[in-house]
Amino acid sequence: MKKTKKSISFLTMLALFVSLMAAAGCGNKESTTSTAGPEKKAFEGQTLNLFAAAGLQKPMDQVIQSFKEETGAQVAANYSSSGGLYAQIEQGQPCDLYYSADWMYIDKVKQIGKLAEGQKFLKDNLVLIASETGQSKVSKMDDLAKSGVTLVIADPQAPVGVYAKKALTSLGLWDKVSPNIKAQPSTVNQVIIMVKKDQVDAGLVFASVAKANGLQPREVIDQKYTGEIVFGSAVIKGGQTELAKAFAQHALKNINIFEQYGWEAYE
Repeated sequence: MKKTKKSISFLTMLALFVSLMAAAGCGNKESTTSTAGPEKKAFEGQTLNLFAAAGLQKPMDQVIQSFKEETGAQVAANYSSSGGLYAQIEQGQPCDLYYSADWMYIDKVKQIGKLAEGQKFLKDNLVLIASETGQSKVSKMDDLAKSGVTLVIADPQAPVGVYAKKALTSLGLWDKVSPNIKAQPSTVNQVIIMVKKDQVDAGLVFASVAKANGLQPREVIDQKYTGEIVFGSAVIKGGQTELAKAFAQHALKNINIFEQYGWEAYE
């Protein structure tokens, strides 16, 4: 009987010892898990130098934010006219990825030997918009030639300025309309500001930019008068090409954001 009791006592002590060891093991495991740092993101600590046409700013800012959250990278964005941004690239300003409102500038990047990878990205149209005062004066392109009507179009350094002049010339209106052009600012966003502030009667802008600013087009210009309007991207040689390609793919994956602002995906 005493022998049996001793056996039971020994087994009880053994079970208690095993339980304590198991608990200690779990505790150590939890401690190891809790002290481990978060997994490093793909491009953490890197900064992308992004050049983008001014009209892309609203959707691009959203894409930049999601890219930063997903990859840990920072993005230094430079928004301006496509031509002005191209000139900076040509002069050697640091740029990893360039978005232009005219495919012509992507071709120019290739011509100067700085194109690592190019991609056609979005399609757009040119539209006629009118200010509050201009609503009663301007309903179609022909109205721009009327006496007393004031117009703003972008400078030719901005693609929208090139398309505007091409449309007016193709329609036989350029010589008639020229005296009514009040200003030619450097970006499409500045054209929008002048129209919204009622500083002119009408302006010619991209459909996407008009939509982003809550302006209803008075007329959509047929592409037979402007030519195809293609927004493209260029990964720049000598820059952070892997980071640039990752951003370009992220933008493509989130192209629906751009479509919400009135662009169409290029296919």
